[in-house]
Amino acid sequence: MKLGNFSVSLAVKDIAASKAFYEKLGFTKYDGDESQNWLIMQNGAIIIGLFQGMFEDNILTFNPMDGRAILKNAREAGLEPMQVQNEEGEGAMSFALVDPDGNPLLFDQHDAEYMKKLQKKKQIIWTDLTVPDAESVRDFYQAVVGWKPEDVPVEDYVDFNMMANNQPIVGVCHKQGINKDIPSQWMNYFSVEDLDASLKKVVELNGKVVKEPSGDAGSRYAIIEDPSGAVCALSE
Repeated sequence: MKLGNFSVSLAVKDIAASKAFYEKLGFTKYDGDESQNWLIMQNGAIIIGLFQGMFEDNILTFNPMDGRAILKNAREAGLEPMQVQNEEGEGAMSFALVDPDGNPLLFDQHDAEYMKKLQKKKQIIWTDLTVPDAESVRDFYQAVVGWKPEDVPVEDYVDFNMMANNQPIVGVCHKQGINKDIPSQWMNYFSVEDLDASLKKVVELNGKVVKEPSGDAGSRYAIIEDPSGAVCALSE
C-alpha cells in the first residue's frame, strides 16, 4: 500500500519566525501563502508544512495518489478513519487517523490541477532519454537501477515512463515522430513562465535554439544549447 509523499505539518505560533528559522537550515518556500498563515517548505526531498492557528497538534501528512483505496484498506484492517471528505467523488479527498499514542495522521489527496501547479513550480519538471532503440535502453536501466517500465502510448508506438515506488521518475522515448530531432542524451526540462521570451534571451546571450517550440498551448517546449554547448529543454 503506497501512502504517497510524506511531510510533517507543524502547528506554529508565529509563521514568520518559523519560516526564518527553517530558512537558516536550508529550507525554501515551495508553496503556500504567508499572509494566509500557511507555507510549505522544502530542503531537498524533505518537506514540512508551517500552519499558524489552523490546528493544535503537529500532523503526519501523506499525499497519496489513490486515497480512496487507502481508506478502504484502512477500514478492512479494522482502523477507524475520521473527518472523511469526498469519499464517493473524484479528484481531491482526505481523511484522518489517530495512532495508539494519539498522533494524528492526515491522508490528503490533491486534485489534478493542484498537482500540475506544483509541478510547474519545480525547476526541473521532467527528464527524458530519447534513443533509436528505446526497448533495449529501457531494459538496461530496469536491470541497472531497478526502475520498472510503464508503457506510454504515442501515435503508433510506445514510449516508457520508468517508475520507482510507483511514481514516474524519468522517461525513455523512441527517437521518432515528435521526438525525431531530440538529441540522444538525458534531457532535463526546465520550467519557464514565458517560453518565447526565454528563447529570445537564449539567442541574445549566445545560445542556440536546437528545436523550435512544439506542443499545445500551456505545455509547449523547446530545446536549447547554452554557450558552453550543454543542451536542455525549456517548458512553458
